Amino acid sequence: MKLASFLWIIARRTGITSGLSAMVLAAVVPTMAQLAPAEPDPLARIRDAAKSNVQACSATGEMLCEQVAPKLIANAQGDSPLEENFRRLTDATNDLRQGNSPDERAVAWAIAAFHSAGVNAHVESYSNPKSSGRERQNVVAEFRGREKPDEWVLVGAHLSTWGEGHGTSGYNCEAAMVVDAARDISLTGVHARRSIRFVLFTGQEQDMPGSWAYARSHRADLDQARAAIILGSGCMRMTGYSLEGRRDIEPGLREAMKPIDPLGADNYVYAAAMGNDDFDFVLEGVPTLGALSAPVALAHNSPVPNPAPGKFEISDLKRNTAIIAVTAFGIAERSAPIGSRQSRAEVEYLLKTTGLEQLMKGANIWPLWESGERGRMP
Repeated sequence: MKLASFLWIIARRTGITSGLSAMVLAAVVPTMAQLAPAEPDPLARIRDAAKSNVQACSATGEMLCEQVAPKLIANAQGDSPLEENFRRLTDATNDLRQGNSPDERAVAWAIAAFHSAGVNAHVESYSNPKSSGRERQNVVAEFRGREKPDEWVLVGAHLSTWGEGHGTSGYNCEAAMVVDAARDISLTGVHARRSIRFVLFTGQEQDMPGSWAYARSHRADLDQARAAIILGSGCMRMTGYSLEGRRDIEPGLREAMKPIDPLGADNYVYAAAMGNDDFDFVLEGVPTLGALSAPVALAHNSPVPNPAPGKFEISDLKRNTAIIAVTAFGIAERSAPIGSRQSRAEVEYLLKTTGLEQLMKGANIWPLWESGERGRMP
């Protein structure tokens, strides 16, 4: 799809932000076209700088290499295995003829999909105390940073291990987009300052979210987490991010996302919620971004919250992937973090002021917070 057509489509988004006019789009297209310098390989200078471990971006593009953002968008918008990955995951979890469990098939799909995306993946096992100690597995891949590889930005989504009959098409879209964001970043060959981790969480259906298990098992290095970007838009069109009560991270996030202003994903809300995979990162004090969405226009022109396979617009999913990839790379490349990790006292204040405390008490989660079993340690 040509850039002008793509921008016209995304300008018709819904939500609290108004659409872009054709006049604005006409001005934006040449600006975007000028981001990559006219040379045979516009990323060659950045790759060379990355190899020598020096500043890879121009002074005007410190927060995000100006040459990388359009490349990430082009990777997401071009030929992509995104739709095929979605269908393969759906088939894998639905195929009752296979002898292994849906869990095993979903995890196998994730490892193979990450490998095809150009990043190595591994599993991290955890036990679910409510399932007789049966182990579950999160799938983790990482694109190492060039200067500060021990610091990291996480991009995560739920990996559903139930079949489509349980309404998991949204989850499958999210998992496929995380894999494709990894592919888009890997294809540039450019490593951001910090590492970018891609994590597919299991276990949400069995009471212990894999995101809780991941946050708990990585407590030792959460001080090095610069952000957690968690998908929750399903097959719907992203409009921006929930900042989960963290107004302090907005200025840094806006700077990191500046190269994709024309994509129109600039709706931010500040409320915090529980029940999603971003919840435990909020409890741990990590700057957390939850993807926001609006209903997409389906092939049959009937907006519904959870479209069936084949009914969503693949162009919207590709747009979402571009937003996610640029956001992750921008935060990982930015010279300063978008925000600090909160102390336990700061997290508790956030829980009170956002209303999460009452929700946690109503769901009987508050005792886990008080004991330190869940969330930032006392």
